[in-house]
This record gives sequence, structure tokens and C-alpha cells, in this order.
Amino acid sequence: MASDEESAQRGRVSPSAADESGGLAILGGFVALGVVLQTAAWLWGHPLTALAVLAGAAAVLFGVRAALRHTALGPPVRRFLQPVRAQLHAGVSARLAHVRTTVTTRFTESIEQWAQRPLQQAVPAEPAASYVRRPMDYTLEAFEAATPLRFEEMCRELLERDGFTDVQRVGGAGDLGADVVADDWMGRRVVLQCKRYAAPVTSESVQKFNGTARPVHGAAVPVIVALNGFTAPAAALATQQRLHLVDRERLARWGSGQHLYEVLDIDRGPGRLA
Repeated sequence: MASDEESAQRGRVSPSAADESGGLAILGGFVALGVVLQTAAWLWGHPLTALAVLAGAAAVLFGVRAALRHTALGPPVRRFLQPVRAQLHAGVSARLAHVRTTVTTRFTESIEQWAQRPLQQAVPAEPAASYVRRPMDYTLEAFEAATPLRFEEMCRELLERDGFTDVQRVGGAGDLGADVVADDWMGRRVVLQCKRYAAPVTSESVQKFNGTARPVHGAAVPVIVALNGFTAPAAALATQQRLHLVDRERLARWGSGQHLYEVLDIDRGPGRLA
């Protein structure tokens, strides 16, 4: 009885031993599959060598098999190779199952993304404007913070607010002194030159504008807008040449809501211009 119990205990395999055997099988399968794939990749780039290796391996296997059949080593070798082959088979099966699961998951995700795609193309964004349009804030602080281009745009927007028509900003290289042009309700041409200088405008700038405002641009109401005002000689020359000046104080009034003609004391009716 004792001998039977001892033999039964030897035949039993503990769970830990079974787990270790399964782990070794999976590890062996991963290693074997990796070796096979690396070898196959190398042989794919060398077809003649691949043919020679396959032929040599086949010849060796057939020779070994024939030799084992005619010798007493056949059964022991088969018994030795049987567990090794079982472990390799289990490892390769586990690796293929992992690959199959990964491929299936990615394929399913691709199908879901394709099914959830938008039916219509997104509308392209509109191109940016030549300048950033800001809220209608025309305080002196806003004029001081503006760039020269924005300063001209603010004057153009104020003309539009006052009801002038065909308002255009034409300032730039070769503008010949005109930055903003417009027409009033009586068809009179208004030409603005916008000076955002840190210092008062001098008589030289006034003289240049006087030489182009009426002869070149056909101005009926020539206006110079200066953020920091004018020198005394410049103001005197403008009065002599019937040019209208918007200095710092008048600019503040214009920006606060007064009409340009009211700021300049220009008659809005059909009478003669001041």
C-alpha cells in the first residue's frame, strides 16, 4: 500500500509546477516564433540562400529520420522531443492568439472611426481681415493705443458713422497725402490726412497736403487729423489755405459722438462751405 501511495504522489503534478510549465511553454513559443520570423525576414532578402538552406534542412531531416528508424535511438528521441514539441506548439498558439486579438481590435476601432466620420466637410475659415476690427471705442486713449493703420481705419469708421458715403481708406505708398476719402450727402468730396505723430504737425506737412488735396484729389472739404495737434505756424497756414484741422481736442469731440461737420463748424446745408 505504501508503495502505491508513493507512486501516486509521484504521478501528481502540483499547480505551481503546472503554472511554471505553462509559462515556460509560452516563453519558448515566443522565442521560437521570433527566431522563425527573423530568419524568414533575412531569407526573404536572399532568395538563393533561402533555397539552399531549405534544401539542406530538408535533406538533414530526412537523413536523421531514416537513421532513427534503423537504430534503437528512435523511440528515446521521440519521447524526448514530444514534450519539447508540445511546449513550442503551446507557445506559438498563444502568440498567434495575441496577434489575432490585436488585429481584430484595431480593425474594429477603424470601422467605428469610419462609421462616426462627419458626413459633410468642415467649412474653411474665412481669411483674416486686413486689420482687426475693434469695438466702437474712440476715446483719446484708444487713438493713442492704435497703430498708424488702425488710426486711419478709426477715422474711416467715424465717417461711416456720420453718414458719409463711398468711404475708403486709400493711405499707403504713393497716396499723395490722402489717407481716407468720402462723399457727403450733397456730393462734396471729403479728403482726410491722418497724422498719428508723437509731436505736433508742422507747417511743412500742411503745405504738402495743401498742394495735393484740391488739385489731385478734388477735395471740397480737405481735413488734417492730428492726434497731438499742430504747431502755431502750421495752424496759421491751414487757416490761410482754407484747410480744416482736427486737433486733439476736436478729435476727442469727434470720437465722443459729435458729427465731423459740427466739430469743424461746417454748414451741413446747401450753403457755401466755411
